[in-house]
Amino acid sequence: RWFLYPPEKEPHFHPNRTTLSWVTETYPYLPEEEAPLECTIQPGEVLFFPDRWWHATLNLDTSVFISTFLG
Repeated sequence: RWFLYPPEKEPHFHPNRTTLSWVTETYPYLPEEEAPLECTIQPGEVLFFPDRWWHATLNLDTSVFISTFLG
């Protein structure tokens, strides 16, 4: 599961907390205007988002996350 914010909409998060803690403790209480864009991708799918976007992932099943950042 992916959570995405555009560069100009910095999300509120603690850098030493996990995505799971954010999803269970912060996300349910976000006002609608502060909610992220989100999606779930399936095996074989690819998600593209532009440079500088804020993003977090939460694995829903046993899986591996691999990424590359182009500069």
